[in-house]
Amino acid sequence: MSSRNETAVNVIFFDVFGTVVDWRKSLLRLLAEFGAREGLAADWPAFLDVWKAGYRPAMDAVITGARPWINLDDMYMERLEQIAGDFGLADLSPAQKQTIVNLWLRIEPWPDAIAGLTRLGARHTLATLSNGSFAWMTEIVKFGRLPFDAIVTAENAKVYKPHPRCYQTALDLMGLASTPERAMLVACHNYDLEAARGHGMKTAFLPRKEYGPDQTQDQAPESDWDVVADDLIGVADKMGC
Repeated sequence: MSSRNETAVNVIFFDVFGTVVDWRKSLLRLLAEFGAREGLAADWPAFLDVWKAGYRPAMDAVITGARPWINLDDMYMERLEQIAGDFGLADLSPAQKQTIVNLWLRIEPWPDAIAGLTRLGARHTLATLSNGSFAWMTEIVKFGRLPFDAIVTAENAKVYKPHPRCYQTALDLMGLASTPERAMLVACHNYDLEAARGHGMKTAFLPRKEYGPDQTQDQAPESDWDVVADDLIGVADKMGC
């Protein structure tokens, strides 16, 4: 970006799941540890793939109005109860189910995340813009010691990305409703950036292998995003931080 555009950005919003935290690697480790501790044998990689596969359809149902608002943590509990029996986990107690869902609160940042965010935070206000609930995002940020200045989530808008109300709510909350060009979204998902651009926000793309080494989607920019980098340190470099 040119120096003019760099100084024009006041607030940088970040997608979190996939962009800032490595949820899959973290959960595979945490699920295996849970299974060993509880004496439960399951195909945890397959379980996680099927569990996560319910994420987008459930959110889309909220976006279209097919179902009322439900927080992401409740969605994951609902999905867990739907699939548990398919993985030999039909006899999980309510406490065990809650423990599994709460593993999302212990997911680790990508290795470059804290350094990149710290550099960006020296010149910009940093805020989450996540589909996670406010409570979840607070816990994830605290656990990962992520240097965010503000937490904004889909819960504030009562609808999920990429619904326009998510981005407009974020801009409204940060006092940028009339100057969206002073905001940027950083994400590893092209669809997220496309929606943010539709609100006048600047955009930064970085590829992540959030679904594992065989992932092919979102490995390249699908538009002329303002910043394209390999990781969050690269975003800081491009932003002159």
